[in-house]
Amino acid sequence: MAGEIQLNGTTALTESAGEVTLNNVDSATNRTNLGLGTAATSASTDFASSSRTITAGTGLSGGGDLSTNRTINVSFSANESNVKTALNATGSAPIYACRAWINFDGTSGSIGTGRANGNVSGVTDNGGSGNYTVNFANNMPDANYVVVAGGLRSSPYSSANLIQTISRSSSAVNIKTPDSGSSFDDFLFVDVAIFR
Repeated sequence: MAGEIQLNGTTALTESAGEVTLNNVDSATNRTNLGLGTAATSASTDFASSSRTITAGTGLSGGGDLSTNRTINVSFSANESNVKTALNATGSAPIYACRAWINFDGTSGSIGTGRANGNVSGVTDNGGSGNYTVNFANNMPDANYVVVAGGLRSSPYSSANLIQTISRSSSAVNIKTPDSGSSFDDFLFVDVAIFR
């Protein structure tokens, strides 16, 4: 036909300097020369179509038609067995995570966020000796949490009597570190953990 070039399976197409050259080779070589790879001869069933869907299973939500980006959300029950196994916890009793913790130097003039912490925005030195307020970065659900605390006094080094919880709210807890008598003292190490 006028204006048309017909190629059969024994003609190779190669390109160089803007010119296309025809050579007598097989179709596989033609595909290689044109950079088509194996996809050019793959069946349509070899590829996932955009109409396919992804379905969420147990503990999962989300999914849907893959024609757009989809999100799968993971949710666990309060006593999820897989989480407990990962934490090496056994038995039917539930586990509860620490909601806030801090290790700080109570003798420091600027306590700040301590040596290390989790969910603590800072510690306030309330003046006097051994009187501190631990402020939470994210509030507790209420003030009905448990305060676990310990410490080490410097010069002379000795462990504390039971650290006292003076007051608590959803946003902070006020503690005092008593010395071996009835008074209070700044402690070199003060460790506080909150459970709820």
